[in-house]
Amino acid sequence: MTQPITANEIAELLDRHANPLRLFASQWSNSPDDCVQEAFVQLAGQAETPDNPIAWLYQVVRRRALNDLRGSKRRINREQSVARAESKANDPAERMLLNEEQQQIQNMLDDLPAESREIIVLRIWSGLTWKEIGDLTGCSTSAAQRRFVAALELMKESLNQNV
Repeated sequence: MTQPITANEIAELLDRHANPLRLFASQWSNSPDDCVQEAFVQLAGQAETPDNPIAWLYQVVRRRALNDLRGSKRRINREQSVARAESKANDPAERMLLNEEQQQIQNMLDDLPAESREIIVLRIWSGLTWKEIGDLTGCSTSAAQRRFVAALELMKESLNQNV
């Protein structure tokens, strides 16, 4: 029986592998730091040190990041379902206003990555300031603006492809 991993071993693994693990998790998760942190917490709680702690960490980080992705997709689907249900609940005259252009915009929004869609909705429909958007999404004011412009470019490319 092997011993539990020591605090020094965890510290060394954290120093050497936290950034690559974060990059690895960011393929699937919008919160890669959380995935990495949870993996290290789980490693610290293991009764026995895994045979290959580095491979074990990558496996746990991948599983947590994919779970995060699935959770995000479920949340987005629920939010979209609620929005559509509310739209249908409006009076008949309002429903008639949902024309082809509006449907095209909705489709373009649906095709955007979650982070880009969030910035577009927060800026255009919620009317938040760049500072408020940055605070809400955990980025700087200038990063929020850059993400907004990038999201608009993605929508523009989508529009040009459909023309």
